[in-house]
This record gives sequence, C-alpha cells and structure tokens, in this order.
Amino acid sequence: MDDWLDGLNGYLFNTVIDSIKQSLCIVDSKCKVKYWNNAAERFYNISKEEIIGKDVRLFFPDALLPKVITEQHPFEDVYNSPKKDYYIVISASPLYDSNNNLIGGISLERDITDYIKITEVLEKTTDNLALLKKEISSINHSKYSFSKIIGNNDKFKKIVELCKNISIASINILILGDSGTGKEVIARSIHNESNRKGSFIAVNCSAIPYSLFESELFGYEGGAFTGADKKGKIGKIEAANNGTLFLDEIGDMPLDMQPKFLRVLEDGIITKLGGHADIKLDIRIISATNKNLRDLVSEGKFREDLYYRLSSVAVALPSLRERKDDIELFVDYFLKNFCMQYGVNIPEIPEHIMNILVNYRWDGNIRELKNAIERIVIMLKSYKTYTVMPDFLPEYIYASYASAETKKSEDTGLLDLNTVISNAEKKTILLALKHSKGNISHATKILNIPRTSLYYKLKKYNIILQNIVIDNREDVRY
Repeated sequence: MDDWLDGLNGYLFNTVIDSIKQSLCIVDSKCKVKYWNNAAERFYNISKEEIIGKDVRLFFPDALLPKVITEQHPFEDVYNSPKKDYYIVISASPLYDSNNNLIGGISLERDITDYIKITEVLEKTTDNLALLKKEISSINHSKYSFSKIIGNNDKFKKIVELCKNISIASINILILGDSGTGKEVIARSIHNESNRKGSFIAVNCSAIPYSLFESELFGYEGGAFTGADKKGKIGKIEAANNGTLFLDEIGDMPLDMQPKFLRVLEDGIITKLGGHADIKLDIRIISATNKNLRDLVSEGKFREDLYYRLSSVAVALPSLRERKDDIELFVDYFLKNFCMQYGVNIPEIPEHIMNILVNYRWDGNIRELKNAIERIVIMLKSYKTYTVMPDFLPEYIYASYASAETKKSEDTGLLDLNTVISNAEKKTILLALKHSKGNISHATKILNIPRTSLYYKLKKYNIILQNIVIDNREDVRY
C-alpha cells in the first residue's frame, strides 16, 4: 500500500482529501491509519499526529473498517453514534491494488447530528401536539356535555333529553332559536355524546364572504385560482371527517351553494375547487338558525329539498324570557365564574336587583345576561365594594325596569299621594347620593336637609349605608 500511496502526488492527494467536508479515514491491511482528513480532526477532536500510523481500533474499538478488511465486503450508509449526542452515516469499502490484492480500506462518514436532533424535536413536537389535541378534546368534552347544561325549565329539559337520546345516531339535526339561546352549546354536547372520533368543526355561514364560501367549505387544489396557496387547502367539510360539521346561521348560505352542499348530504362526497377527484367522507351535520327557514323556502331564498335534508330532527330552543325560572341559576353561575376570573369576592345579589334581572326581556338571551353579570363584577372591583348597586346594571336594563314600574303604577291606578311622594323622595335621595359619589356631607348640602334627617330617611327607605373611606371620602353603597 505504501508503494501505491508513494506513487501519488502527496501534496495533491492531501489537498483533495482535506477539502472533503465529510470525515475520511484510510487504513492499510493491518488497520493502521494512513490518512485522516481535516473534517475527521474537527469532528472527533483527534489530530493527524495522534492517530496516523496507529491501529484505528485503539481509538474506535467498534470501528467498521476492521470488519471491512476482514470480510472484504463494502458497507453503505450504516447508521452509528460514535460518541454521545453525535450521529453519523458511514460508508466503507476495501481497497485493492492493480493485482486485486487487498491493501486497506477507506471510510467516509457524514455527520447527521443536526438532522437527528431536528427529527427528535419534530417527533417531540408531534407528540406534544397529539397530547395537546387530546387534552383540548378532553376539556371540550368536559365543558360541553349535557351534564353541564344549566336549566330546570321543564320545556328546556325535555329538549335536552331529546338531543341526548339522538346524539348517538348519525341523523342530521336542525337547531332553531334566537341568538344567544345556546345553539352551539347544544350542538357541541351532541357531538361529545355521540363519541364520534373526528373533530367538531363550526362554520358561521353569515361570516364567510360570498366569494370565498365554496373554497372555505370544500377546500381547493393548489393553483385553483389567483392568490390560492400553491399547496392547496383542506376545506371545513373535509376537516370534519369522522366528526361533526356545525353550520351556524344556515339560513345565510348562498343560494348557488345549496345544491353543492345538498350532494354532501346525499352522497357524503365532496370535490375540491379546481380538483377532479371525489373525496368520500363520513360526517354528521348539525345546523342552526335564528331565521324561519320555511319562510325563506316560500320566498325562494332557501331550497326546499335542502331544508328537509337538514331538518330530519328539528329542535327549537326557548328564549331566556321563556325560561325565567332559570335566570337565577345563570346569574349565580356567571357571577361565580367572573368573580374568580377578576379576583373578586362573590357577593349576594340584593332581592330588588334580582327582580330586575328576572323581569327584564333579555332580547339577547343568555349571551346578554352573561355580559350584564360581567359588568356587575367589573363594577364591584372598580368600586372596591361587596354590595351590588342598581347603577352597576347596564343603564338600558335599569331604565327598562323603571319604565315598566311606572307603567304598572299607572295601569293599577296607584295614585295615592303619600306613595307618590315617598317614591319621589326615595328617588331624589338616591340621585343625590349618586351625584355626591356617596359623600354624606355633600349629599345633605344637595338635599338641603340636616345629616340626622338624611340618616333617618336612609333607614326609612331601606337604603343600605356602608361607611367606607375612599380617597378620604365617605362612600355610600345602596
């Protein structure tokens, strides 16, 4: 081997092997290192002076080259980890002279450490995403289940029981009801009870621009239209495969999209925008609307055949004003949740405040009530008090209550002079306290009465007074 190597231009040979970015090692037939390039020096931190002329097994007991020489057999792309946290792919071959005599062996190693570490990170990320997805599914299942639904109203309880009984079936369901009555909560509970393995995909038909409706629902192939992602995109319908597709505000689905969606209901098949292949899916459709679909059908704005396909089972959720017996339950539930969220002690709702809440119309239903309770909790925190006051309510709610009380008095002929005077006096005191921001001295000046008289009237009209100093002023809570 020495003669063969000596016959080469040494300088040129060294230059060539040192320019190779992979680790290169050449040994003779006795496994003594003859060449060790710069890349090998850097990777193993072993200099040429240390290793050349010595048996490679002294440095690498499990080296592949001795096996190559013994078996006279090449090895391609053998994975190895020569030291901790380092990974290589090695190829090694025997070397022969012109007479086909074995003179040594050569190995070339590619450092794949970065690739392995990236792969490990990706695998870990994938595992974490799968775990996160499982946890989210578990949270959703816990959050949205029939056992968590609030309501003791008899009519509502019968609807919940019906939805629970049909959950396991694949039948399409149409949920009717005003905005804020909890249509999506019912839909998610049905999905969780059904034990379908796929996801719950919610689509608000009124929120998708007309020009994007088909691509959002059906997805598209790469380059299907100007501005489309070159890789294409999966649609909402396909994303719900083996799960549930919830179409909220179904009455706002464009008329020209309805026959295309009808095919999904009839055959369970979609074709992506710009594509040709049919995709077979297994999905359960739950739709919801606050509109009268029968009227839309009569007006030619909704297909009759689609309506009947969607409404295999139709359930109508009652409005909150039809569930007055559930309002206190919702108030208590939202109050506890928001108090925990904002770090406020849970107060008791005074009876007159609760009466206002129970008797309000709640055109926005549960969603509107939820917002009103959140406002109350924010006001409690801002005023640093534990007493809920009338002006903590949204003004339009209190104004509606006052108007209703006035009308009630007029309708019942309640014109007793003493009562009218007392009501006016109480209202005036409350207004003075509001203008004075609870400062008793300031309120007595506004009312032009002695302090003792004001305290007497507070007691007379059951206006609760708590002396709390805020900014060096007495603060009244009523």
